[in-house]
Amino acid sequence: MSENLNPLKRLSYKEQVSRSITWGHYFIFLNILLACLLGFSYVYAAPPTNNLLSFFYLIVTWLGHLSFLTVVVYLVVFFPLAFIGNFRYYRVLCVVIAVIAHTILLFDIKIYLLVKVHLSITAINLIVRELDFDTGLNYNFLFIAVPVVIALECFFAKITTHSLYRAHHPYFVRTVLIVVGSCFISSHVLHIWADATNYERITLLRSTFPAHYPMTARSFLSSHGWINEKQLSLEGSSGAEFLKYPLSKLEFDHEALKDERVSNVLLISFNGLSYSNVTPETSPQLYAFGQQVDNYTQHYLLYPEELNNVFATNYGLPLQYRNALLSEQTTPVVIDEMLRQDYVSRLIVSALPHTPQAVTLALDGMGFTNRADYHNFQPNLVADSESHDAVQDQADSEASVEPDGQNGQTGAGAVDGTTAPAEAATTGLIKANADGEFSAEEQETLNRYFNFLMQNAGLRSMQFSHAQDVNGVFTQALGLIEAYHHNEHRPFALNLVINDLRDFTRNPTASVEQVEHDPQSSAMWVYEHTLKQVDQAFGEFMQQLQAQGLLHNTLVIVTANEGNRLLPYSAQHFDRERQHVPLMVMWPQNHPEQLVFKTGSEHNPEPESAAPVQAQQGTSCDQLTSPWDISATIARNVLHITTPSGNFTLGGDISSCPLRDYLIADGKDELVLIERKDNIIYSYDGSSYVERQGERLQVRPNLENLIESMRDLNRFLR
Repeated sequence: MSENLNPLKRLSYKEQVSRSITWGHYFIFLNILLACLLGFSYVYAAPPTNNLLSFFYLIVTWLGHLSFLTVVVYLVVFFPLAFIGNFRYYRVLCVVIAVIAHTILLFDIKIYLLVKVHLSITAINLIVRELDFDTGLNYNFLFIAVPVVIALECFFAKITTHSLYRAHHPYFVRTVLIVVGSCFISSHVLHIWADATNYERITLLRSTFPAHYPMTARSFLSSHGWINEKQLSLEGSSGAEFLKYPLSKLEFDHEALKDERVSNVLLISFNGLSYSNVTPETSPQLYAFGQQVDNYTQHYLLYPEELNNVFATNYGLPLQYRNALLSEQTTPVVIDEMLRQDYVSRLIVSALPHTPQAVTLALDGMGFTNRADYHNFQPNLVADSESHDAVQDQADSEASVEPDGQNGQTGAGAVDGTTAPAEAATTGLIKANADGEFSAEEQETLNRYFNFLMQNAGLRSMQFSHAQDVNGVFTQALGLIEAYHHNEHRPFALNLVINDLRDFTRNPTASVEQVEHDPQSSAMWVYEHTLKQVDQAFGEFMQQLQAQGLLHNTLVIVTANEGNRLLPYSAQHFDRERQHVPLMVMWPQNHPEQLVFKTGSEHNPEPESAAPVQAQQGTSCDQLTSPWDISATIARNVLHITTPSGNFTLGGDISSCPLRDYLIADGKDELVLIERKDNIIYSYDGSSYVERQGERLQVRPNLENLIESMRDLNRFLR
């Protein structure tokens, strides 16, 4: 009786195996369609395809490879299971295995969408550690996706069972299989050709799909855009369409914003100063200041060139975003919010006779090889009469308020032969040759430097002025601060760029015979002498601010955007000694009651009768920091932005001395991980090595570090 109720039991073993194999063919065909449908997510997340051939390769690889993976699963798993000789059990096992396989595929898709890697032991370690990916790396979607997959697999099993008992001609099935088979062959033929001819537009796509080609450091970096920019330049495209900055709407601490004691910002950058130069002997004022405030002793510049570090400081982003941001005239989040909160932003630069020569390296770091590129990056310049009039009116109105009711020679005007912002805005270029010290070529170099400096700082021409030396810069700054404090009652953000330490050859105390006898030691002697003068000017400037009560509610940051080039040359790719620069921070809410400096100078020593004042001891942080952290710190402690800093910068608030294993520096053809003692270099050609005490040691690529680094670097890509 039971045999009549279950006709399958009347079938022989051979017949059940045959039926299972036939059923498996139809079942796997439907799963091919489902896998291709899910796999379209890889096409969506793939690197941009900029021509028809690379797009064609991506499509045929999508259809061919996902179909191939499904067929492999059938041959390796489903086909052997058919020999269990029980059709019912076989169908149940196939449904369960298919659900598991598609769930794994969904996991892989989710990871690839966020960090451009596929499921592996390394990726699983990251998941187990519950990293905060800031883009929503969670798997709650599986609560919906898995039941849908289960329902689909049960439906597939049902209709494939019915198809066994119907006589039909599966022309559609044959057509689809021919198409996907052709796609599989075409994709591999195209890849073989691209690999042989080094056609990067195709080879960079090879790690897009799971289990396609082994992922190496080179393929991983290529999938994130770390390839030769000359070979893959986007003609006529800035890449702005792939950028999302910031990631979300900003939120604020409204209670703090209601406080009438608005904080100011004073950022002083001593270009040419490395951490090893700040000593009690060569720079006693800077050293004393660092002892009384928060001193970050492991602060490294990410780039050797000044302008690149200026961009990193103000935008808090790697250089891969600069093209898009500057082309679209996107203002840094911090600068934009300062404008909303009615801050006055100013940039004051010292320009000395040898400054044009000193800034050549910084200009080369911008990566422009011809004049056309330079003109494409001048969004801040005044180009027409209408904009000229508007800028002129604004500059005149801003320059009208001078300290002590004076008009003209302090504050926003010209000091010591400097150019007023209003005059600078009139021409759209800085008249650096006002004193007749610069040739036409040097003036053009200074104009380019000033323009790029403003753009990387996110400012406009009317917010700029320059002085002859450090004393002129501090004189202007003091006048402006007095004006904002006493007359305008507006918060300010001053950025002072001191280039005197780049112009050490100008020091008049250097003897010609000494220079001719030993240029290197003479240059260092002149540098140290100039450093003492700059240091003395800094001490006097801070004392004047303190005496007049102008440091209250002011965040003071002292750092450098370029290290000392006179330090011994290092063969390392990342020069740790040069790019190790000071970072000293005096917080607006927790600054010393009285800063104590070494009064007097070599020519005017301190009187013996002066009563000593006990200096307040500051704190020291030995955790790794970088220029990216400065914008995040200002946003949190001055502008009271409560949005996680990861939504608008790669840096973090350093007030809590964050713990880090390494810093990330993006180069043209390499990725550098800066650890506390070593540098890890991931080169464009796929090699990786460690720089340790002047030696290069080959190491195996750490894909886990690469995943974390590229996750951060690509955070703002759509």
